[in-house]
Amino acid sequence: MDEHARAATADLLRRTMRRDRLPAVSVAVVDRDGTLYADGFGSRDLAGNRPATPGTLYGVGSVTKSVTALALAQLREAGMLEFDDPVAAHLDVDLGGADGEPVRLHHLLSHSSGLPSLGTSEALIGRRLRRDTDTVPLADADDFRAHVEGAVGSAGPGAGGPGADATGSGPRGGPRAPDRDERIAAPGERFAYSNEEYVLLGEVIEENTGRPYGRYVEEHVLDPLGMDRATFEDAAYAMDDDHATMYLREPRENGTASGSATGAGGSREDLVASSVPTRELSRPAGGLLAPVSELATYVRLFLGDGAVDGDEVVSPESVAALTEGRVDTPSGPYGFGWRTRESCGHDLVGHSGSIAVSSAYVGFSREAGLGVAVAANASPDYPLVRLGEGVFACALGRDPYEAAPFFERRRRFDRLAGEYASYRGVKRAYVARAGGSGSLRLDLAGPLGGESLPLVETADDDPYAFRTTNAAGEAVPVEFRVGDAGAPATAGGGGAADVDLLYDRWHLHKVADEVVGRE
Repeated sequence: MDEHARAATADLLRRTMRRDRLPAVSVAVVDRDGTLYADGFGSRDLAGNRPATPGTLYGVGSVTKSVTALALAQLREAGMLEFDDPVAAHLDVDLGGADGEPVRLHHLLSHSSGLPSLGTSEALIGRRLRRDTDTVPLADADDFRAHVEGAVGSAGPGAGGPGADATGSGPRGGPRAPDRDERIAAPGERFAYSNEEYVLLGEVIEENTGRPYGRYVEEHVLDPLGMDRATFEDAAYAMDDDHATMYLREPRENGTASGSATGAGGSREDLVASSVPTRELSRPAGGLLAPVSELATYVRLFLGDGAVDGDEVVSPESVAALTEGRVDTPSGPYGFGWRTRESCGHDLVGHSGSIAVSSAYVGFSREAGLGVAVAANASPDYPLVRLGEGVFACALGRDPYEAAPFFERRRRFDRLAGEYASYRGVKRAYVARAGGSGSLRLDLAGPLGGESLPLVETADDDPYAFRTTNAAGEAVPVEFRVGDAGAPATAGGGGAADVDLLYDRWHLHKVADEVVGRE
């Protein structure tokens, strides 16, 4: 990466950190031969103002899934299993099936078993963070098996049946009855992201190796890659001199606490230092703790077809099998712990992860010959792949605000968000972001009342054409007319007066920008 690309990456990260309240971000960009760029930004611990580095440890969440899949590929190479094996050939668990087709390992790997999320990781993280959560029994492997089998009506005698309440649970919150089967499709027919599937895959690794999941991964994946500081243990994390304090984003209505930021509607958001929500039960789904300096080596493994600096960890055939798209998703085909997206004209293969108080992304493009690893000690309201795509654009020498859809949309929506007024101010309108940068909302007010309407982008080539649905259920066009469309008002280019809004009978003019952070 040249100096321009490095400067663009640093600028993108610092702007995003200020706006989205990320105390620390670490990043690395690699090619097959080594690290091209690595840096840390912000404070890995706000109270001590300790700087983040490329070596800062973070919780990487579901990035762990690709590690679990890699371990399964090693066992396949050793002749211990095949991806096509029924799960029941390795575990004493009943996941059902359809028309004689059992749930197979490749269904678990590609989130296509038919099981939706059953809330295991959410419940366990909530408990570690002392947030409100259900009291579903999830203390050990037996509890987990009962939880999963109950979702397919196979938890044995007493599953639902007499005494089951209106939700399908028994009188003590037991599993659902068979006629309330939670499965949403036959195996292989539909993608449904489920952490439970990867917990089961971790059990497959343990059953075939006789080792705890974490020990096998350390010995056969982390150690061969020189990932000496990566760990699954919260004690090891806490003892490391360069670990990040993790922060939970907590909304606070009308709060005035220090360290908080004003959001839409006058609400405030605090960053609260939190414990590390490690969960031994769900390690295979999202338990790894690692620095981007070591994730960079992990990414190089896939750019190098299973080898780093000449040392093979897995075969090229296994790398191809792991990253091949198996099932379609709205964001691109999903393989075994990896999803492929189109980014800057290239296939970008990667995975995000979040544990509510820390987040990460790793990705690589064989076409571009580049890989990216990024991590933060808080979780924004979008997956960190968005930031990874921005870094990838910078590494290619592209403007992320033009080449990365998330940042292009964010800049465009910044241009539109704010206060509008009709001729002589009789009618007022407010355009605000809803759900991060993903959508806009239009609030209208006047002497005779108002209305609140969601705005949806049209499929037209016009980036400022939207539509909404009125109270009568009718589709109504909403048009923005932008003067100097190339520069967002919040960046000092153009200004509020350059934007007009046409809705129904109203022609409104922008009179003030929405405050979105000091970019």
